[in-house]
Amino acid sequence: MKKYLLSFAVIMSTVLFTACNKDDNDPQKYEIPVSNGVYVVGSGNTGNSIVGNLTYFDYETMTGTLNAFSKANGGMSLGMTANDALRYGGKLYIVVDGEHSVFVCNAQSMRVITKIDMTAATMLGETGGVSPRRIAADDGKIYVSTYGNMVAAIDTTNFALVKKYEVGSKPEGVCVTNGYLYTANSDYGYGNASISVIRLSTGEVSTLTNESIRNPQDIAVDDAGTIYFLDYGQYDSEPPYTQRNAGVYKISGNIVTKVVANATGMTCAGSKIYTYNAPYSYGEVIPVSYSIYDIQTGTSSSFSPSDIESPAAIGIDPLTGYLYIASYHMVESEWGTYADYSSNGYVNYYDGAYNKKGSFECGVGPQRIVFNISTEIVEL
Repeated sequence: MKKYLLSFAVIMSTVLFTACNKDDNDPQKYEIPVSNGVYVVGSGNTGNSIVGNLTYFDYETMTGTLNAFSKANGGMSLGMTANDALRYGGKLYIVVDGEHSVFVCNAQSMRVITKIDMTAATMLGETGGVSPRRIAADDGKIYVSTYGNMVAAIDTTNFALVKKYEVGSKPEGVCVTNGYLYTANSDYGYGNASISVIRLSTGEVSTLTNESIRNPQDIAVDDAGTIYFLDYGQYDSEPPYTQRNAGVYKISGNIVTKVVANATGMTCAGSKIYTYNAPYSYGEVIPVSYSIYDIQTGTSSSFSPSDIESPAAIGIDPLTGYLYIASYHMVESEWGTYADYSSNGYVNYYDGAYNKKGSFECGVGPQRIVFNISTEIVEL
């Protein structure tokens, strides 16, 4: 697989035009973004004492490595319930709920540089730092949400706490854009969900509530700086406890608008939002659907990736344009057909026309798909 951006030719034409307009013939050096591979974060299964995991798929060899974190660190365990990861500034940050910690690793070797204890007195303390959930980064800082209803801003050089913010109940996804930090406060689905908006220059926190904000999970920003969030909706109080009203919403000022009516997973890539809808229902299999929301036109279209049984995470490599979908295996028993949450999953990847190009095995409980994007120096 080519590691370079699909529009590499466009980049190079710009570079060559610039180079050809130089007065001298000295070689020019340019930074070119490259995509090296895919990290897949697995939560494991706490109920069955299965620890979290990290799988890595290398574009150079086109092979996947199970338990890549453990293998890179002499058998070290991630601990229970790995939730999220982020590749930023040459480092890989892995958020682990059960460890109340963030592992900081070298992005290429995956070897641990340090482990940030979010419950330490120098961080958020035992109450504020409990159960870190999601991570974002901007301007030399990572931002980590916790179930202590806090977000920590942490320096990526000395790993010290820069600032802490109190937000809404049980925050999940975080994103940063245009000097503002946004958090999706789920309230664990109990009815007091919200979106927190933090002005980073002043630390001022405002709260957005709306009847459509029921159980927000992921939050993302598009190329224009518009905020979108994935809401899990609510679950019926009686069996089969079917999940309803999940979808993707757009935030414009204080106005919240649903843009994708049925979605339980999403990824935002450029001017498009890719979603899948696999609502929970105990003992009942509901057909899975997939859609693409075009932000520029405000329209949706469906697509049908092959060989996915029970989608668990989705991501688009912004440089190659390939789509990655992680899935559980489905198993049958006398109680019905259900996703196997205690065995390894798998990831299929597709080209820009959604043709399946390959697959690799991943660990138990795939949660997040993160791309290992770096830069290379080219000389012209």
